[in-house]
Amino acid sequence: MPNKLLDKIITGIFVGIFATMWFFSSRYYERPKQYSIIVYDVFGKQVNIEGLRTNFHTSEVTASYIKEYQKRFSHYNFSVEQPIPEIKKRRVFNVILRRK
Repeated sequence: MPNKLLDKIITGIFVGIFATMWFFSSRYYERPKQYSIIVYDVFGKQVNIEGLRTNFHTSEVTASYIKEYQKRFSHYNFSVEQPIPEIKKRRVFNVILRRK
């Protein structure tokens, strides 16, 4: 009976160690917090149209506005500008202290 209990404790310790090692060795990326719409004219030059909303917080809303703008301004081209996501690795002290 004591051997089974000892086996369960040792197995639990190894599972905990492997889970902790996986968590700190995995990578993650931070999603961009800002999306922008860029407007191009017929010649491919970037232009600014007064009255258009160009800064958004989610990509879904940005895509929705681009669809609407393409219907209203068919002679312009629209594209989304977003920063490159930053890939980070978890560090023990950063996670404990909640630093970035």
